Amino acid sequence: MIGKRFYKMELITAVLIIVVLLAFGFLAMTSKEGRAIGLVEGRLAPCTSKPNCVCSEYPEDESHYVAPFVIPPHIKDAESLSRLIKGIVAESGGDVQLESYTYLSATFTSRLWGFVDDFEVRIDMDAKEINVRSASRVGESDLGANKKRVGRFMALLEKRLAP
Repeated sequence: MIGKRFYKMELITAVLIIVVLLAFGFLAMTSKEGRAIGLVEGRLAPCTSKPNCVCSEYPEDESHYVAPFVIPPHIKDAESLSRLIKGIVAESGGDVQLESYTYLSATFTSRLWGFVDDFEVRIDMDAKEINVRSASRVGESDLGANKKRVGRFMALLEKRLAP
């Protein structure tokens, strides 16, 4: 009797593991489709209600807000700043999809499952700030991955732009 119960539990566990693996595989494949939203009326798009996004454009959205990067006074040129940002993104594992002097769109792919996240940067030389948005394409939670990515990006930017 105990042997049959044990076998039944093993079978149920194996089936659950397979279902979970298939679900993650499906989500990973789904995340490869699509692209970043891009600019909406000259700004990065706001985050949806899901917790898998951070953005510096909307301080009123406290649950998704990260502070923008303040451009140091000695930086006067958006073109060279854009090149630096592109280099930091590529060095961090990002794949640049679209770029101009004031906007960059890139994707980051997770190692284990291949989930794709969109990463966008908008340079605002008038306001002297760099705004960022990082969001997962699928799922609900990202376990803080986008917030960490933005934090690493900001730290590298600060280090490279120090006078």
